[in-house]
Amino acid sequence: MKATTTWLTDQEKSRIADQAIDLLASTGMRFAGSRVLPLLAARGAEVDAATGIARLPRELVEWAIAQTPRSFVMAGATPADDVVLGEGEPFHFAPSGCVAKTLDFRTGVRRPSTLEDLRQCTALMDELPQLDLMWTQVSATDVPLERRELVEYFTMLTETSKHVTFVDCPNEVDAVVGICDVLSGDPGSFRERPRISTVVTAASPLQVDGGKLDVHVALAAHGVPIEVYSMTIAGATSPVTLAGTVVQGLAEFLGVATALQVAAPGAKLVFCFGSGVLDMLRTTFSMGCVESALMGAMATEVGHYLGLPTLNPGLSTDSKHLGPQNGYEKALKVATVAAANPDIVSGWGLIDSHNTMYLPQSVVDNEIAAMVRRLQGEVEISAATLAAESIARVGPGGGYLGEKDTARRIRAGEHLLPTISNRLSYDKWVEEGTTENDVANAEVERILAARATKEPYLNDGQIVDLAAICTIDAEGVRRARRA
Repeated sequence: MKATTTWLTDQEKSRIADQAIDLLASTGMRFAGSRVLPLLAARGAEVDAATGIARLPRELVEWAIAQTPRSFVMAGATPADDVVLGEGEPFHFAPSGCVAKTLDFRTGVRRPSTLEDLRQCTALMDELPQLDLMWTQVSATDVPLERRELVEYFTMLTETSKHVTFVDCPNEVDAVVGICDVLSGDPGSFRERPRISTVVTAASPLQVDGGKLDVHVALAAHGVPIEVYSMTIAGATSPVTLAGTVVQGLAEFLGVATALQVAAPGAKLVFCFGSGVLDMLRTTFSMGCVESALMGAMATEVGHYLGLPTLNPGLSTDSKHLGPQNGYEKALKVATVAAANPDIVSGWGLIDSHNTMYLPQSVVDNEIAAMVRRLQGEVEISAATLAAESIARVGPGGGYLGEKDTARRIRAGEHLLPTISNRLSYDKWVEEGTTENDVANAEVERILAARATKEPYLNDGQIVDLAAICTIDAEGVRRARRA
């Protein structure tokens, strides 16, 4: 038994895709300041030099879709850490970023995020078994802006063996290329096993920063996977209708994808659709709403219909703490999105519409992720699991605790055994005197304490080379770790 959910008919998928492609041909997309504009013009696009708007012919967009690989590896430090995107592969979990605020779980104060927050959240998430990919989850606002980017790269890469996505657009392209080579040994090896990826975000409606696009063109040419993000707001920066927002979000992806493929054919791209709605009563952006979940499922199915890897922030919530709203929004959204089987589900560890990082949220999301994987996983229906012999042997009025199959199958994962959820009797729960929040906080402390004894994932040579690229005092880092 395995859950099968279909949100759109083939005709609906085709209409959405056709409308998005037609939109690029008729209205176009603005690429002002990008060096890709002449390349688009040479391939038949109608380019307005004054505005930077390019109208992309259908055949060029369809060519770009065909160039985008459906399957590729987002490599970790070892093959055991790899994530494989592809048709028939399961979904994978990732954080989101790059947020400037942290809710300090020890003080309860929401404050600017720091480099130590980035180190701690990376270290914590590296230890959580349900998380597959790492993102720059917070911005180190206590590091001077001119040094921040490279310091963040060094911090993350020395704290995780998982594939790392740099969220903010890199300014130091040569440094990123150098990091790629340090991590893999040579450019050819990196192309086969890319250890890092980057994010380029469309500026809705139907724009992308030309300079930032050119950065990602250079990285894509080196083999770096690019996650192309549309973050439309239904009713504000995209149509109020769910279908119209999906059309625009897909068009924004396809516009950027066409530019990237023209400049770097065969670029590894992911269609990232992170749309929410404008709450018309409160004039705020909502990512935890049910409409965001429905649009995420729609975009995922249309993306797969076109043969594209997809990402959706299915673990979003608008809540500001670990309360009831947090639980029902994250659970409903991720269950909906995961039913469409996107390649990557993000939003892990964040609250407050992706504006705030909260460490205990990561351990809660680890439990939610395990539950979603169980819901979407296989349930064996066979002679052994139908258990006719066991039922006959136990007979009327008997019990199954003594059955060998009970212990064996529990150890094999027949029942998901949570670590945060409380299943005690009411009287025992009162006697224990702890809530889920208390358990989550304690789990964060336990993991971070155990983590402090671990050695970095990179070898000494890699650390020295990486520190040189990132202008970090490698010996100072080693002294701090020994202390």
